[in-house]
Amino acid sequence: MKYAQVMPADQTGIILLVTGALTACAVVAVFAPGLTLNLLFGGDDADSRTKLVARHWALLLAIVGAMLLYAAYHPEVRAPIMIAATVEKFAIGGLIGLSGFRTRPLAMTVALADTLMAVTYVALLIGAP
Repeated sequence: MKYAQVMPADQTGIILLVTGALTACAVVAVFAPGLTLNLLFGGDDADSRTKLVARHWALLLAIVGAMLLYAAYHPEVRAPIMIAATVEKFAIGGLIGLSGFRTRPLAMTVALADTLMAVTYVALLIGAP
């Protein structure tokens, strides 16, 4: 796969830096899972099990963000990291978009932003103009 044909590697790196930094912001939910869940999905305080799952989810997202940041400086690992990030981002976009949470503005913003990032990665990976 020659994703660098679409744009110079330094521009691909910038895209990975920006999207990686945005994705890594999920680390906030590791430390404030109740607040994050409330902001994104509404509702009352989450129980301890829900907070545990939210912390784990946030940590995994932060790791995906960190891998994207790493890939910005290491072109040799970009393709597999972008593929993994694409799967994660399409998944959250679809899960939110197909759920009742699509009426929540912040949740839908996350879904749309992640879907846009995933589409960008696919374009870079396949070399679409």
